[in-house]
Amino acid sequence: MSVTLPGVSPDLHGDGVLLTPWRQEDLAAIVELADDPASRAWSASLRHVYDVDGARAWLAGRSGPDRVDWAVREPRTGRLIGRTGLHRLDDDRPPSAELGYGVHPAYRRRGLAVAAAQTATRYGFEQLGLTRIELVHATGNIASCAVATRAGFAYEGTDRASMDHGDGVLHDAHCHARLAVDPPGPAEAVPRPLEVPDLEGAAVRLRRWVAADAETFARGMADPLAARWSNAPQPFTADHALRMFEHFRRRARDGQSVAWAVESDGVIAGALMLRSINTVDMHASAAYWVLPEHRGLGIAPAALRLATGYAFDALALHRVQLQHAVANLASCRVAEKAGFGLESVQRGSCLLADGFVDEHQHVRLSTDG
Repeated sequence: MSVTLPGVSPDLHGDGVLLTPWRQEDLAAIVELADDPASRAWSASLRHVYDVDGARAWLAGRSGPDRVDWAVREPRTGRLIGRTGLHRLDDDRPPSAELGYGVHPAYRRRGLAVAAAQTATRYGFEQLGLTRIELVHATGNIASCAVATRAGFAYEGTDRASMDHGDGVLHDAHCHARLAVDPPGPAEAVPRPLEVPDLEGAAVRLRRWVAADAETFARGMADPLAARWSNAPQPFTADHALRMFEHFRRRARDGQSVAWAVESDGVIAGALMLRSINTVDMHASAAYWVLPEHRGLGIAPAALRLATGYAFDALALHRVQLQHAVANLASCRVAEKAGFGLESVQRGSCLLADGFVDEHQHVRLSTDG
């Protein structure tokens, strides 16, 4: 092939990352990189790395006539925090390659995968003369989809049953690509229908709403305290609830929100929603209410913590925020107990039955303790 590869991968500086050649002293850190559920699920090459010998064999495969590969390091300390590389280099057609990457579990959700991907991509275009770089991931790998979008890789389609992840299932894969002539900045987000998963916590369970829940949902929405802090129509009936459930399903299909019934001891105790899900800027908003007989038992903070964990881990979001009327002191306490710090007061941002009111905005980041 006419694309000239370097004899040794060059050092490359990116936004908060340093890309260097691999070193033999990286073996123990490579085992750490592999020894995590996401790496084992989505990285075929790291799936069988369990010890230093496995890491040594893996490292031996990082070089070849059709690839250039880097260790991703923390610039200040040189610590290994991830990997990236261009492989399947091909100039039988317009020069192209495929991009791969991964980040150590302790360094995820900091934008480092995006920075590493952009740094390797820039090298491929500017130094290797590539015209196209592809990025492929299983459709279930939502975090990788977010990285691709933020790194400017446009979604081009889905290959059905094209990826073997060692679980006996052939997975569909998203195909993304970036061209040398593409403008800088993120790509358009991939349309992604969302499932509503069951989430089990120590104190609560979150599940999707079903038609049989309509009366309970209506009772919660019609409760005077809940009604005071929302602009839902009153009186709120079971028919309203059924229409709301259909709205929830549509919004999930559009990838915009996830709504759960909150159960405690097997009965519905409240409701919780993640809405306005933004997979480019990686944030969402939370909203919730609790039935009168279940208030004061810590159910809302427990449900909020469980849903926030799902937002960070499954949806790869960085920020979850929630707003409540300043006078809603109970909601303020829930936010604080769930680890949401008060960020600001938003003036006249909420329209209630008696007019516009100021709101507290609370926020929790994926990097918060």
